[in-house]
Amino acid sequence: MEPDHANVSSFSEPRSLAPSTQGRRVRRGLGALLLGMCLLVLAVPAASADLDSAAQRFAHPERYRLLFDRLTARGIPPAQIEALFTSEKAERRDTEAVRLRSDVQEIPKHKEAERRANQRYLYEAKVLARHLREHAALYDRMEAEYGIRREIVGAILLKESALGRYDNFDHDAFVVFNSLLDGLEVPPDAGPRLERRIPRLVQLAREQLIALVLFADQRGLDLAQTPLPASYAGALGIPQWLPSHLDYAVSANGGVPDLSHLPDAILSTANLIRNKFGWPERMVAFRRLENLPRIVDAWLAFDDGNASFAHDRNSDGQPLQRFDQTRSDLPNVTYVGRYVRALMRYNFSSDYALGVLQIARRTRKLQDDAS
Repeated sequence: MEPDHANVSSFSEPRSLAPSTQGRRVRRGLGALLLGMCLLVLAVPAASADLDSAAQRFAHPERYRLLFDRLTARGIPPAQIEALFTSEKAERRDTEAVRLRSDVQEIPKHKEAERRANQRYLYEAKVLARHLREHAALYDRMEAEYGIRREIVGAILLKESALGRYDNFDHDAFVVFNSLLDGLEVPPDAGPRLERRIPRLVQLAREQLIALVLFADQRGLDLAQTPLPASYAGALGIPQWLPSHLDYAVSANGGVPDLSHLPDAILSTANLIRNKFGWPERMVAFRRLENLPRIVDAWLAFDDGNASFAHDRNSDGQPLQRFDQTRSDLPNVTYVGRYVRALMRYNFSSDYALGVLQIARRTRKLQDDAS
């Protein structure tokens, strides 16, 4: 079965392109986190921290002992750890996030939603073309610094948050990952996939909590008080990043990066896919995507629920049929596969990656036709 789509984007959630009052409040919360505007002093008890007692507050104390050991090894004071994980915020639970991430029955729904979204955003290619014209100078800079086509980065941001117009993310990243770490369990009747999936998600939750605590510590933020607006997958900002990617955020003006600020989101996305996700050295040659619609049609016919465009295994370790090898007879399929693999490091979904390439190709055609 194709991997789930919840690594970065929140595509299974309905998205309105119209900004909302709640969304603006959410964005301000994220800006406070990423800009370091909310410099709240952590209230730590005078007495020495009791991390074992703090761990005992949770359903799986052994998971928290390991988390606390990792945090102290990274230099976080024990009293600071205790203050955060005994706070009111640490008691909140996001049951929806736990259900959506752990229910393997949701995975086919993610796939269907991703494909519908691709078709919807293909029709919005004209919106992306206009956006690229309006921000031409910034995209010129991005291409010069990172060697990635503007249509690719623009297509990612269009799919993730409608180029920043959708900002009504009503989950909190800390609460999401803390809920996963504390709430995930392998049920007695679990099948092989769920038996593999739950430990992977527990590890993911621990890694993201470590990333959040380190990020906040570096900026003097109190996670117990600072809102972290996110998708149900815990993804942040216009480009919908996991906290572990925040080290790749860059600022357009040399200040503190803010992923709710479009210029920073554009440059940061290019930096991430170039320097972390192994983007191929050459810019995409759009002439080699001319038969992309035919390739996508062949992929849709090939995918029986146990296939990937460019990977041998899904995120839970199960073997998959690999399309780019099986259908190597198709012109340019190997070339397309290189970029699909890189994009799947952003969101581990063949359909997501193909959607980005399809949107980018159509947007480029609209630009060429208009010139």
